[in-house]
Amino acid sequence: MSANFQHHHIIGIGRSGTTLLQSLLNAHPDIWAGPEDYFIPFFYHRWKNKTTFTEKDLKRLEAFHIAFGKLQPYVGFTFDTTSFLRSKPEDFNGMVKCTYDSFVDELNPVKKASLYVNKNPLHSLYLHELQALNPESKFIWMMRDYRANVYSRIQSVHLKRSNVYFNAVRWVYFYKRIKQFQDKNPNKVMILRYEDLVQAPEKHSEKVLAFLNADIQHNLPSLLLPYQKKYKTEVASNYQGMKRMEKRFGDLAQPIHTDTIEKWKKGLNEQQIRIAEVICGKCGIEQSYQATTRCNRIQWASIQIAAFFVKLFVLTQLQKDVLFNRLPVPFKVNYFVKWVAKIDKKRKKNVDTKTT
Repeated sequence: MSANFQHHHIIGIGRSGTTLLQSLLNAHPDIWAGPEDYFIPFFYHRWKNKTTFTEKDLKRLEAFHIAFGKLQPYVGFTFDTTSFLRSKPEDFNGMVKCTYDSFVDELNPVKKASLYVNKNPLHSLYLHELQALNPESKFIWMMRDYRANVYSRIQSVHLKRSNVYFNAVRWVYFYKRIKQFQDKNPNKVMILRYEDLVQAPEKHSEKVLAFLNADIQHNLPSLLLPYQKKYKTEVASNYQGMKRMEKRFGDLAQPIHTDTIEKWKKGLNEQQIRIAEVICGKCGIEQSYQATTRCNRIQWASIQIAAFFVKLFVLTQLQKDVLFNRLPVPFKVNYFVKWVAKIDKKRKKNVDTKTT
């Protein structure tokens, strides 16, 4: 089932262009780069050594995928539950392939992919697990100017916290985790800056294809056009009034552009930029993102002290996910399904309130 399974990953903190790259690669006729789904770390620690999957196991997986699709709708894809429940994975890696194959690309339902690319920003925190799962995996690290990332996260209606400290600290945390992995696996990790991708999408998508040893498609951005139309019509038809969906896929429905590269310069005030640069500047310089503000010792120290306490909070939040993923599967799935149902009900209520 999984002997010849080529399985790679798009990583990097959210709002760094990971979904744009995923969409570009999925337009390639030989590549599956389906919707974001968190099932690998969710099941990995409990099932990484499984060699037999029962009907109950597959039903729990099905319940997870259906719930995740409500939490974060699979726009442009349909999860084929019938196909999935008929699958017979021989190990956890095979189960991953069965899951991917069960996501049907609505614009190319008969696609026969020879290469698979998974995109999920949170996978950036599980790189060693992903490598253990498939040692041949490669990783495309989407990088974006930390100030632009902070500003984008503040503007994103579907993200809970718009605090500059919180988002700057998270940027550094993701950066250091991935950098440590890259230092140990330099041939397995390719850095792609968001700014470079949007300025020259064809050139840099070809570099990614070469890194993945995939056939070069010189017109990949043009192949994305039907998907951009699909995003626009599907969101307008099925998710009208849902701001998080309108924002996320509304951006993707637009032609690739450079307008967002320097929006942070006007969107963030001087103090916000100073905070981001004090917290992220050292890492940012490594990727040629130069600081633009100055601060005295008192300003620098006060920002660092505040950032220290935010860092403790961020680490606590992320550690909760790590611990949760180690709980028994039946409990986790049941809890997750009920949790998503509550969120889905609240979202629908908010949409109904705004439309009446």
